[in-house]
Amino acid sequence: MFRYPSKTKSFESADAAAQRRGVIAALALAVVFVAPQLVTVSRAVVNVPVSAVAVAWGRTHGGTCEVHGDLMVTCESMDGGYTNAGTTVGNVWLYGDLGGAERHRHESRHSDQWAMFGLAFPALYGAESVRTDGDFHQNVFERWAGLHDGG
Repeated sequence: MFRYPSKTKSFESADAAAQRRGVIAALALAVVFVAPQLVTVSRAVVNVPVSAVAVAWGRTHGGTCEVHGDLMVTCESMDGGYTNAGTTVGNVWLYGDLGGAERHRHESRHSDQWAMFGLAFPALYGAESVRTDGDFHQNVFERWAGLHDGG
């Protein structure tokens, strides 16, 4: 005689399944909309000690410092006190007059590098400059920051 298998699993109600899908959708939206801001704030918090020193340095060298929505601080119109076309220390971009959105994006990626490597970053960057004989196109940190955006 043939027997049909009995149902051993309990199936959740349609209302419970809909609620679960709603919670999952809300969490996904939170990740999409809140996560970038959390990363930005986290980067700024990690970089606070060196950023504070950099703002003081920028103002000492005649820079006008301004905080932006991505929590980057630009100290522009400086009378020296930075290398090449500009220098990023923590969340602070120190420069003379080579601003712009693309450069800002490039320098904010250097802020990410500061947050990842901490005070070791200047030494790592310097070692990479020695390794590449000063060729920015070969420097891994410049490449990670986006060569095109950095000019």
